Amino acid sequence: MSPCEQALTLVNDPDWAGDGSPMMVRFVAGQSIPLTWIDVATYCPGRFGEGVLRDAQTKAQLSSLAERLGGVAPTVTPARLDGVTSAVAGTDVLDAMAVAEDRAGFALEVLAARGQTDGATLALSDMHKTAGQQLVSLADGSWGAGSGNSGDSGDSDSGSGSSSGSGTSSDDGDSGSTAASGSSNGTGNAGTHADPRKKVYDISQLLANPTTIADKASGQTVPTAAAIEMDCARTEIKAVTDADAPFDDTTLSILAALAAKHAYTAIQLGYPATDAALFE
Repeated sequence: MSPCEQALTLVNDPDWAGDGSPMMVRFVAGQSIPLTWIDVATYCPGRFGEGVLRDAQTKAQLSSLAERLGGVAPTVTPARLDGVTSAVAGTDVLDAMAVAEDRAGFALEVLAARGQTDGATLALSDMHKTAGQQLVSLADGSWGAGSGNSGDSGDSDSGSGSSSGSGTSSDDGDSGSTAASGSSNGTGNAGTHADPRKKVYDISQLLANPTTIADKASGQTVPTAAAIEMDCARTEIKAVTDADAPFDDTTLSILAALAAKHAYTAIQLGYPATDAALFE
């Protein structure tokens, strides 16, 4: 079977997918499913978004089972790109993802300062800003020139809305190696690439709805911080799925893991994990 066919076979494991499986059997069988959904995003053309969102949904289901069984919920490392030094991806994709990260970071920073929004923290804001800087550094080939720091709001905090870990983009089992050791994006943009981040964005709708907000994608009212995280994830999914330039498998896996972590954080903050909410 092709890598895509293998991944689809594994995510349909009857012990996990079967409605009649005992809770403990489902919990054990489900441990490898999030990683396999990242494989679906990586290897199955046209299923990137599905793989990303199913990864987050599966983690939420496993977390619920863990709570009921007294087990350990899935650990998720900060949604950053620590250790990734090159990427085979179009500059437009990396730029769009960097803007999504920067916008989310700005919104969370402002809402955290106002203190009315559950889940909006400076740590989560710094994580987004750091990821945005890392994506810009990958796009312009200047990795290492301050790429580990957002440069916007002081020292970034590796703590986030997700569980702590080693800080790499895929240590939680979402993809293989975190370092994209293939060729760089090939743009040769060091010193000439324009930083796409605006640093300040119009968030009047968020300020007017600091606790809950209408989510256009799901048609539901969701916690505001959760909406910010899911908007970031969906924007990153769109950047990849609309891309013209090719990716290599390692880069695609890393970008899928990054977007999936935002989607899972959104679910942790109260975004509904149902198919109806996640899939348009």
